[in-house]
Amino acid sequence: MPSTSVVVLVSLSYLGALFLIAHLADRVKHGFFARLLNSPLTYTLSIAVYCTSWTFYGAVGTAAGSGLAFSAIYLGPTLVFIGWWFLLRKMVAISRQQRITSIADFLSSRYGKSAGIAALATIIAIFSLTPYIALQLRAIAVSFSVIAPSSNLGSFWPQSDTGLVIAAILAAFTILFGTRHLTADERHQGIVAAIAVESLVKLLALAAVGIFVVFSLWGGPGAMFAAIAENPEMQRITSFESVEADRWVTLLFLSGVAVLCLPRQFQVTVVENQQTGHLRTASWLFPLYLLLISLFVVPIAVSGLAFQGAEAGKDPDFYVLTLPLEHGQGALALLAFVGGLSSATSMVIVSTLVLAIMISNHLVMPLLLRFNLLSSTQGGQGGASSSTLRGPLLLIRRLAVLTTISLGY
Repeated sequence: MPSTSVVVLVSLSYLGALFLIAHLADRVKHGFFARLLNSPLTYTLSIAVYCTSWTFYGAVGTAAGSGLAFSAIYLGPTLVFIGWWFLLRKMVAISRQQRITSIADFLSSRYGKSAGIAALATIIAIFSLTPYIALQLRAIAVSFSVIAPSSNLGSFWPQSDTGLVIAAILAAFTILFGTRHLTADERHQGIVAAIAVESLVKLLALAAVGIFVVFSLWGGPGAMFAAIAENPEMQRITSFESVEADRWVTLLFLSGVAVLCLPRQFQVTVVENQQTGHLRTASWLFPLYLLLISLFVVPIAVSGLAFQGAEAGKDPDFYVLTLPLEHGQGALALLAFVGGLSSATSMVIVSTLVLAIMISNHLVMPLLLRFNLLSSTQGGQGGASSSTLRGPLLLIRRLAVLTTISLGY
């Protein structure tokens, strides 16, 4: 088992690397890396922010308890991207034409740029996303306690406050790279690059754990399938017998809608889109990504049942960590922890950024302008200009980032 100091060092190093990636991505303008940043590959990987800590940890736990019910979460977006990508193309075209900056802005534009609808959508997003952000922070804190159950770092990294430390780092990251400047299209190349890298990390980490359990613990897929054939409990994990039809259809529908309408998905899929043609690649590459990241969910769930069973304190959600740990694979467990960290932090960063944009654009600034609270800098003549608004708008967004993450914590 890796020591607490090693886990902390790796975590901070990884988060520091994300800062560096985002910083370099914001600066590069020409050459190979600029083309890579503006490629359909980077764009598609950023869409994989859809895969949160639930994908990395919770899907395994869901499979252990409900069999293949988890697969609906991946099939819904797959159907949308393969069969409805023309709808995404139209959304991108409309958003570019009308300079849409968020899902709230998009909804309001369908009703004559209604400020009331934009404000309502923003309020709904705040109440629905804050608990979701909280779940990501909790996943980081719990996974840290699993991989480093005892802490000897004192006040530098109190084990009970792991979520607070991560929340502070993510708030700093979002403020630095999401509220540094204002643009009409609200694109954030540095954040997109960091999210794309995190998508690769979580895919590779989950695949590494899956390959380990199949080929090291079982000795190959043949032995695993033979064990499944002899064990009714394992067969339940690999079947739909625990899946109710109405729940399956509901999950399928909700996940399909979510990949279009979740504020973070709208941001990366529509607002951050550089070229409409990138959607052609995303229409098959994103479903392929979902297939690959879900490929080892069942093997890991089956292995957890076979090698850990119902041991006290063994949460199926964290089989991804406990299986390598209990078989002396500390480095692999650390890689899995970083994968889970990637899954959670990418969601928190993008969701917090989007909420900050929506809060500033559709709640705070309209109130300030309505009550003429910004006009004094212009001598009371004609209200505030765009240059006058820049400073207050950036400050509002930074405060919104801090507030949103604080509420999640």
